[in-house]
Amino acid sequence: MHIQKVLIFFFLLIYLLPSSLVAQKADVVIKKYIAFIGGKKNWEKVKTLKTSGKYNYGGIEFPFTAYAKAPNLYKFIVPLEGKYYAQAFDGEKGWKIDAFKNEASPTMLTGKEAQSMANEADVELEGAFIDYKRKGHTVTLEQKDTIDGKICIGVKLTRANGDVETYYFDDVNFSVVMKIAASKNGELQATMLNTLYSDYRNVNGIKIPFKSVSMSNDQLILEVSIEKAEVNPTIDDREFQPPN
Repeated sequence: MHIQKVLIFFFLLIYLLPSSLVAQKADVVIKKYIAFIGGKKNWEKVKTLKTSGKYNYGGIEFPFTAYAKAPNLYKFIVPLEGKYYAQAFDGEKGWKIDAFKNEASPTMLTGKEAQSMANEADVELEGAFIDYKRKGHTVTLEQKDTIDGKICIGVKLTRANGDVETYYFDDVNFSVVMKIAASKNGELQATMLNTLYSDYRNVNGIKIPFKSVSMSNDQLILEVSIEKAEVNPTIDDREFQPPN
């Protein structure tokens, strides 16, 4: 009987060991990534972030300005020829208004649909991998792959809300090279997007990618080129509220 218990324990140990090792390896990748982007302490100091540059959406180029405020307030606005398109999320509800379509009042949404109004942006100012366990997310190590000419390590992130995203980290410097996830844009109906990140720059102690390109089946969906980034500018909460 004693031998049977020992054997059962041994086989359980062999069965459970690989999954624990995988989790540990995923944690190593994540820790190196967080160090690459400036470290947890530097990101904890970031309360607001303002970026501006150009969107290329379906081959048409627009200027944009985006505002982010901790923990999850987000807004971007696209002005052109005296009109504008804007959408935002204030932590609870979202809204959008399209003056190009002569809309005079904003369209309101709540819940997950409201977060989707942030288009392909992550509304949380602090990245999902920082304190991911506390946030209720889980990670799984995936196979290595070659992305954009770089050998990359794959890590699948399952968010607390059930959303699944796969990230590929550069095997040398541990920057995120690509993310695979379902589109948050309602018009794309959850199409799987491959988003490539590049041109990482240091801004006040943190690193952010100044270029991202989202593709679907080799077709360009959205290209974002940041021209200016400001860390901790003053942004009033009213910036995220819908216009009257």
